[in-house]
Amino acid sequence: MTHEDARTDKLSILRAIKAYDMSGVQWTKSSFSGGGGSGDCLEVARIPGLGYALRHSILTDHVIPLTDGEYAAYVDGVKADQPGLVPGA
Repeated sequence: MTHEDARTDKLSILRAIKAYDMSGVQWTKSSFSGGGGSGDCLEVARIPGLGYALRHSILTDHVIPLTDGEYAAYVDGVKADQPGLVPGA
């Protein structure tokens, strides 16, 4: 598979996540999210067979699609305190 083919395949997955009917997915958020109704919450949902979707708990119509590999790499980076991964940290 060429680099261009891999990019095309990934783009297809990301578009499929964006087009997925999110009405029935289970959104979860970190227990570290802001409390007291501040709305400081990032939510994640597993999209079966495709990957993950991220959204803000207030601006719920804007979804960021991620492949399994992208999500795993980001989570691993956060867990490892990767420099520069978390702005301001």
